[in-house]
Amino acid sequence: MRGWLPYAAAFGLALASAIGGYFVGFMSVMSGVSIGMAGLFAVVILFPLMAAYAVFVVSYAAFADHWIGWLNGLVGAAFVFAVALACFVLVTQDLLEEVPAAILMALILFVGGRLLLKRASLV
Repeated sequence: MRGWLPYAAAFGLALASAIGGYFVGFMSVMSGVSIGMAGLFAVVILFPLMAAYAVFVVSYAAFADHWIGWLNGLVGAAFVFAVALACFVLVTQDLLEEVPAAILMALILFVGGRLLLKRASLV
C-alpha cells in the first residue's frame, strides 16, 4: 500500500490540473479563431495533459521521495501522448463518445502509469 499512496495522490493532482487545463484550452478555442483539428488536439487535449504530466512528475517526486529520472520521464511522456492520440482518434472517428473516451483515457493512464513505474522498479 505504501507505493500506491504517493502514486494516487500525484495522479489526483495531475488529473485536477488536466481538467483545469482542458477548460482553459476549450474556452480559448471557443473564443478565438478556428485552428483546425490539429490545433484543437494540441490546445484542448495535448497541452493540458503534458502540463498534468509535469505536475505528476513533480508531485510524485515530492510524495515518494525520489525522482523518476529523465529516461523514465520521456517514456511516460510518450505514453501520455500515445494514449491521448488514440482516444482523440476514437472520438473523431465517432467510435466513442467524449465522456466514455475521457474515462477510458483516465483509466489507461492510471493503470498504465502504475505499470510503467513498476517496470522501472520505482514502486
